[in-house]
Amino acid sequence: MAMHVRIRPPKIRPSFIIPRRYEIVVGIPTYNEAENIESITKIVDGGLAKFFPDKKALIINVDSNSTDRTKKIFLSAKTKTPKQYLKSPRGKGAALKHLFEHFLGMEGAEILMLIDGNVIGVSPRWIRNLILPITKGFDHVFPKYNGHEYDASITNHFCYPVMRGVLGFDLRYPIAGETAMSRKAVDRLFSRDWPSSANNFGIDIMPAISSVFGELRIAEAYLGDCSNKANTEKLAERFEDRASTFLEKLDNNVHQWRREVKTRKPPVFFKGNRKSKFPSIEIDYKAMNERAVEEFSKYKSDINRIVGPELFKKFNAMFKPRVKLDISDNDWVGIIYKFIKSPKISPSKRAKALRPFYFGRFATFYRDNLDKSHSVSERAVVEQAELFFQRRGELIG
Repeated sequence: MAMHVRIRPPKIRPSFIIPRRYEIVVGIPTYNEAENIESITKIVDGGLAKFFPDKKALIINVDSNSTDRTKKIFLSAKTKTPKQYLKSPRGKGAALKHLFEHFLGMEGAEILMLIDGNVIGVSPRWIRNLILPITKGFDHVFPKYNGHEYDASITNHFCYPVMRGVLGFDLRYPIAGETAMSRKAVDRLFSRDWPSSANNFGIDIMPAISSVFGELRIAEAYLGDCSNKANTEKLAERFEDRASTFLEKLDNNVHQWRREVKTRKPPVFFKGNRKSKFPSIEIDYKAMNERAVEEFSKYKSDINRIVGPELFKKFNAMFKPRVKLDISDNDWVGIIYKFIKSPKISPSKRAKALRPFYFGRFATFYRDNLDKSHSVSERAVVEQAELFFQRRGELIG
């Protein structure tokens, strides 16, 4: 007799849907930005929703232990994009290093965009303009602005010309807080040696140096008008940290730049040439001169060792009360190259000793361009950077 075997139907388990991982992360570093954080967060959210609706995104406020209501206002801001608050140690660089580590620990996250918590004039288009080139295969995107010539004096007179002259890379805003990076760029930056100055404002120049030395694919994206809330109190500190970081990285990577190089200029996305109406920026010329003289006196010994007796005699006579400071662009190139060629003196000491010359050069530029148009002043900044490149033979000879 045939046997009938009853086979029970298999249990069908409900399908388990793996939640999508975050693909885009936008980091907003802050310290006491209660007045600005809600506006920036909502604009970032709007840009993500409008231009990248098919990407899963996350907004992170990496905060350096603010003493105001930054955290509360950020978390209460109404957004479609999920938000996360990340408490970090004090110092801009320390905060960003914490963010980079957090980002690299997020499986699937491929794009990290940064936007400073104190930036003014941000637009949803910035989100598109900075992130889109990364989706096209670039590793690092820097901004191009319509900026006031006095609003970025450290960029204009140090970071941009040194990047252009020493490394041969024509990157107009190498220390901007608004940038986007691929996972590859973040990983390379995070895994490099960080000078101690990079835990503070020195971080600003680290991403550009890392990507240029790593020969990653770099682009620029036009953002339009931009300004930051003025903070002249820490101008000397910001300059010192950035200069110290740049000098230390040049000392430790001589093989990357002490050779003949051709000018490299990144492609620009979303080109624009709109005319801007900049707010007037008041510079206390007298105070700047006084600060330069004061700082020169403080660091005389190291300055003498770096520039040599002949140049020291010239500048010692110039950096006096009631004497007109006049540091031309040619003088400035020679000074910077003297400082780069003095690796036996620590980067931190050289950065301190360079402060009076920075104030002197900025004061001279301000005086010479006071009655010039913005376009003429911008051209002077670019020509100064080109002069650095033309004279780089003095540096590598």
